[in-house]
Amino acid sequence: MPKQRFERLGRLYLLALSGIAIAILASQLLIQNFISKQQDDSRTINVAGRQRMLSQKISKIVLQIANNAENGIDEEKVAELQKTVDLWIQSHNGLINGDETLGLSRESSATILSMFEDIEPHFEAIVAAAQNIIDQAHSMDSASSFKIGENLKQVLENEPLFLEGMDVIVFQYDEEAKKKVLLLKDTEIILFGISLLIIIFEVFFIFRPTTKNIRKTFSELVASEKMAQKMAREIGALYSTLEVSYQELADVDLEKEQAVLFAKCDILGNVSFLTERFIQLMEFEDKEDLPENIFTWLKQNGYKSDFLEGVLDFVKGGNCWLGELKVTSAAGDFIWIETNIVPVKDKDGSLKEVMVIGVDVTENKEARERSREINKQRIEEKVKEQQFRSVLILEGQEEERKRISRDMHDGVGQMLYALKLNLEATTPSSSRHTKERLQEARDILKNIIREVRRVSFNLTPTSLSDFGIVSAIKKYCSEVSTLMGIEVEFINMTRFINRLGKNVETHLYRIIQEAVNNAIKYSGSKKISVTFAHNAQNLHIEVRDNGKGFDIEKLTQKGHFSASGHGIFNMRERAGFINAQFDVETQVGKGTVIKIDVPIN
Repeated sequence: MPKQRFERLGRLYLLALSGIAIAILASQLLIQNFISKQQDDSRTINVAGRQRMLSQKISKIVLQIANNAENGIDEEKVAELQKTVDLWIQSHNGLINGDETLGLSRESSATILSMFEDIEPHFEAIVAAAQNIIDQAHSMDSASSFKIGENLKQVLENEPLFLEGMDVIVFQYDEEAKKKVLLLKDTEIILFGISLLIIIFEVFFIFRPTTKNIRKTFSELVASEKMAQKMAREIGALYSTLEVSYQELADVDLEKEQAVLFAKCDILGNVSFLTERFIQLMEFEDKEDLPENIFTWLKQNGYKSDFLEGVLDFVKGGNCWLGELKVTSAAGDFIWIETNIVPVKDKDGSLKEVMVIGVDVTENKEARERSREINKQRIEEKVKEQQFRSVLILEGQEEERKRISRDMHDGVGQMLYALKLNLEATTPSSSRHTKERLQEARDILKNIIREVRRVSFNLTPTSLSDFGIVSAIKKYCSEVSTLMGIEVEFINMTRFINRLGKNVETHLYRIIQEAVNNAIKYSGSKKISVTFAHNAQNLHIEVRDNGKGFDIEKLTQKGHFSASGHGIFNMRERAGFINAQFDVETQVGKGTVIKIDVPIN
């Protein structure tokens, strides 16, 4: 039933979105076509107006040639007359039939063509007279034989009639352009009305039913969360037994070898010395196989450049880096090395070289895994039923969050975005009140879209399952900073890159999310930091704010943190699920620090 309901809403949404898209597309095509035609009309009117100027210019040049005929033939004026007549003829024909070189891309209307027929005799008479003057000037040997009287008379008699006709043509061009503007205005009003009808349809038949479904789903999620908290309290004692069992497993670890020197290199990682123990461990047989740079070798083993650059900068700062590295021997076997990269300084305090000290812990890790598998069945039998139910509930909550987030992002979010595009594409003609109301609607819609985005991101971060806890928290801090206007900084001090179990990462993400949200709501802090640091055994996380803090002892005595639903209670419960240590440090006026220590292995 819910699936059918959402499919129906999806079809209605696609129908409404298609209507909006068609209205916007039609409006844009109409406007672009009108703009193109307006450019043509503007060019046409400009050329038509120039025709009047050119006819006057021809008359002026002919008079100047006639006045100076006694002093000789003015070749420059004759050439100017020829150029002007050629342009006048080209423009005249272009206005009638179109001319791409002049930017006249279409033929004139029937009315205008009829007007051109009226002035055609005057046009041809002026052209003939001017051409006669030009031909006579080119063929005469002397000015004494140059006769211009009849041609001059013909130009002067036809020019006023031509100007009168061109005035009528220019006004007709302007009248036709105005009619196109009025037609576009009426069409836009019709499209505006269609768009408003589509928006009203979306509000009543799509947004309202979707909102009801989301409210119902949230209610079911709240009820499921309460049931999960009840189950969590019931299995609290069993998790204590689980913690003891894991401690027993840790005791069966093989005795580690003594840490030995593997390599010496300069501060850039260029190798100057490799020990026999390292060469044997990695099964290097030829000198060509020996690494020349320790960081280049690690990059060849699959470690990313930004991680290696971070380790290098960390060591250059005079710090020792500790971590487990997984590398491949020359024979193709995986080897785990508990590694210390130690900087060595001169007497004057400058870095001299870097020593790589390590322990082969491959057998230890394999033995731990074998021991864990042996004891896994016995441990699971103790908590099987309650844990299974709790995990199902928690996974159900996460899946429900994902579904709600997906529905909000793909359903409500997309519909709101389409509505935003439609409102932005709407251009009312004149009413100031309508413009103000539309602008208010746009602003409200932007805030709604931002809030939907925030809620959707908080419900389920896709980067958590795809890239792990580090990428998810980094993105979460960036999103919160953008959406809430509060600086939330993520610091990965030791360049932690390991992936943890799916449930561990989910609970850690929810704990950090709860801590940051509490700091935003109650601390009054303007800056919040989330810090990661690790060693070979544990990942240490701190969420720190510089806000007003609180009296934790007083609130603890009142039982404030023992009530289900309280933020610190929820964080402590989740930390217990993943066998993590949880602590709160705070004082009034000195801010608050949430600390979580979770085992890496």
